[in-house]
Amino acid sequence: MINTKSIYFAFLLLIASSLFWSGNFFTGKIASLYDLTPFKLSFLRWSLAFLLLLPFTYRKIVKDFDKYKKNLPYILITSILGVTIFNSFTYLSLQTSMVINSSIMASITPLLIIFFSWLIFKTQTYFMQFFGIILSIIGVLLIISKASIANLIDLNFTIGDLWMLAAVFSWGLYSVLLKKIDSSLSQLATLEVMIFIGLIFIFPFYLLESLNNSFLPKDTNEILMISYVAIFASITSFFAWNKGVSILGANKASLFLHLIPVFSSMWAILFLGENFSFFHFLGTIFIVLGIVLSNINRKAL
Repeated sequence: MINTKSIYFAFLLLIASSLFWSGNFFTGKIASLYDLTPFKLSFLRWSLAFLLLLPFTYRKIVKDFDKYKKNLPYILITSILGVTIFNSFTYLSLQTSMVINSSIMASITPLLIIFFSWLIFKTQTYFMQFFGIILSIIGVLLIISKASIANLIDLNFTIGDLWMLAAVFSWGLYSVLLKKIDSSLSQLATLEVMIFIGLIFIFPFYLLESLNNSFLPKDTNEILMISYVAIFASITSFFAWNKGVSILGANKASLFLHLIPVFSSMWAILFLGENFSFFHFLGTIFIVLGIVLSNINRKAL
């Protein structure tokens, strides 16, 4: 039985991870206007994160080396899904896809997490949880469509949309497979191991992209973008997400991903001078209500 303090702590962690990931989305979009190609941004992001974490994690990794070897199959899979594929594919998506399209693709993540949880762990799905997901998705659609049906009907799927769909599938599976890794291992040290493995698979694509470009950032703006996604959208958010999932479970935690478009609106207001409209307020109400209802376990479906 999870105590109330642990639940509130998990809520705080998952809200924080959604906030930082919303910034990652916009940084990826801005990076597409600079010389930061998708795999270059992904590789430099994780390289910086790896170096920052190394002094705090290498002793734990050495100490638990045998445990990591035992958990290697699932660590390998989650590293590829959560580090290599998800972020690289998201940045690829933002090269060509509209923000509204990518946001809709991302909104199906909770449904995929529930599906993979049922498929792998045979996890029960509760009626209130299912109803909460529906309300949250409605809230997301209200925000990204500006409460306009026409904006949804006129969507044109591009190669970027397909990249985003692949990214969302990888994240859903990653979130569920985290449960297969020994929970006694340090969250931070495990993240470091995942980053190292993920970098190995990103490197060939980074090398190919950089041959006709530059291997390192060219100016202060690029350095700032890499620093943000490394510190906040990588280390902080991944640790918060992994810890939140370990407390609440993937199904309930997945509902907090719907907060990303809410926070994305906040970023737009703060940095792009946009106004907080009625559809933002309406969408937020639906999302928050969905999160609350999803944590009420009633009759199993």
